[in-house]
Amino acid sequence: MFYLCEVDTKKKILNTARILYNKKGLNNVTARMICENLKISLGSYSYHYPDKKVIIKSLYIELQQELQNMYSVVKNEKPSIITYLDTHKELFKIQSKYRFFYLNLFEILSNYETIKTDFIQNTSNERVLAEQILEYYIKKGILIRSLNKKNIERIINVGQILNNFWAIDAEISSNKNIELSYYMEICCGLLEPYLESESLKKYHEYFSRIEKTVPKKDYN
Repeated sequence: MFYLCEVDTKKKILNTARILYNKKGLNNVTARMICENLKISLGSYSYHYPDKKVIIKSLYIELQQELQNMYSVVKNEKPSIITYLDTHKELFKIQSKYRFFYLNLFEILSNYETIKTDFIQNTSNERVLAEQILEYYIKKGILIRSLNKKNIERIINVGQILNNFWAIDAEISSNKNIELSYYMEICCGLLEPYLESESLKKYHEYFSRIEKTVPKKDYN
């Protein structure tokens, strides 16, 4: 029972830290704030997380696990433009849940060497997967056959930049709500000019449905 309570407290600290980082900013949250929110002592907090770096690393591991679980599902899905859009919809949910990480990406990668090394490796793996998916989409007539290697490389390069930094753009824009429709337009629009007619039709229908059911901002 004691062990279970310890695990529960550890998870609560991590979850509360993530929520506060998202709402107040990574550098504006102190250990005392987390403790006050959870109604626990600083001693209990320090026992589980002796410093902020341990929390950041733990949250990064959680983030990567959720991403890997999502990519594992994608590999087993039947390729279609709907699959592509649904994947980005799920990616939006994960990135919103760990919003603070993307808003502070450069700072975190600069100060956490192990996270930087792992992030670079994961980025490389994502590029390989993305190339395989795009080539398969061309083969199956989802994308136009005239899409060449250079086009594919550009889509992947720009796509990764947008996926990593779109949240910053949304944060500083006049409309500060980070919404699904905005994310999808930014990160999925790269494929629109290269879609075959049937996939393009499904693409536009998908976006019409999203615009009718835009979710409220939620970082919990």
